[in-house]
Amino acid sequence: MVGRPEAPERTLPVQRLGVVGLGLIGGSIAQAARAAIPSLHVVGVDRQVILDVATDQGLIDQGVALEQAGPALAGCDLVVFCLPVLQIIEVLDRLKDDLRQGPVLTDTGSTKNAVMEAAEAADLPLYVGGHPMAGKAQGGLAHADAGLFRGATWFVCPHPQSDEGAVARVRAFVAELGARPVELDAQEHDLAVALTSQVPHVVVNALAETVLDDGALDSAGGSLRLLLQIAGAPVETWQDTLRTNQAAVRESLRRFADHLLALSDELDDKERVKQLFAKGRACRERLLS
Repeated sequence: MVGRPEAPERTLPVQRLGVVGLGLIGGSIAQAARAAIPSLHVVGVDRQVILDVATDQGLIDQGVALEQAGPALAGCDLVVFCLPVLQIIEVLDRLKDDLRQGPVLTDTGSTKNAVMEAAEAADLPLYVGGHPMAGKAQGGLAHADAGLFRGATWFVCPHPQSDEGAVARVRAFVAELGARPVELDAQEHDLAVALTSQVPHVVVNALAETVLDDGALDSAGGSLRLLLQIAGAPVETWQDTLRTNQAAVRESLRRFADHLLALSDELDDKERVKQLFAKGRACRERLLS
């Protein structure tokens, strides 16, 4: 009897993973990577109290403080920086000498242009920008979720001189987490997410502020509750996001404000309102399909 041919041995994109910042995103990456690659060795970098929790939960094999992180991260295949954008830039400058000839480097920052410029200035040829389009209103390791990235778009943003092998490793790792890697230039990324990700957060929080200032909260219904699901996201992350992409966000906000002003003069136009709601429904259905 002829035996069944053996399946080819699976090539793992990463065997030693470094995660700098074990909050919601970093913790979820550690969880998802553990589930996808059981043999993975994970090095976590954060404050000691966070490292203790991550160790107890089995998310990391080794925990180190940022001050001592260089040598431990240099021995990894891939390091993911899961910090607010300006902190990523600061940490890259601090660790550049240890990481220049070592692992592939990526991040999860919400804006890419500033990070990629910092990586280039630090002479880190194996750096590939990244941004998972996933999250929750609540931050922190306590809310980490191995399924957070399943089916989500994950932007992969190399610069023109990026090493092809480094880009391939990041793409393969992202796919292991269940996300869909999409390559995009850093500047194009920042323009795109200004409208689709960052403006919604500004608008929803501005609406919440207006409701509170007008004393209208007692009359709130289900529509406001649905909108406010993303309100009040971790401000440390969003301060850096808006600061490092302010030109694109400002332009998108101005175009949106002009659109709202035009609509305010068309509310008695039945056909215009019908068109508005039809486009809203079409956008929702395409996004959720």
